[in-house]
Amino acid sequence: MNFIMQQLINKKINSIDEEEFLQLAKKQGYSITSEQATAILRIVHAQKIDIGNKAQVEHIIQRLRHETDPYISQIVEELFQQFHHLLD
Repeated sequence: MNFIMQQLINKKINSIDEEEFLQLAKKQGYSITSEQATAILRIVHAQKIDIGNKAQVEHIIQRLRHETDPYISQIVEELFQQFHHLLD
């Protein structure tokens, strides 16, 4: 796993704001509302993320499934998966 890349990804995830998240989602072809982005970031920013910690990432996805809806959790899961190829 590329440690430097992992740290850069962690920093981005931990500091992304709503507008950046909406732009990222749109760029990746996902349609979400401002309210959905706020809900996602509330959960994602509840703790400092380590993208290399698979248990933590899965816990966040589970929280999103239970506290938002399956569509939202699927979006975040797919966005996280896109980062994993950079870590190998």
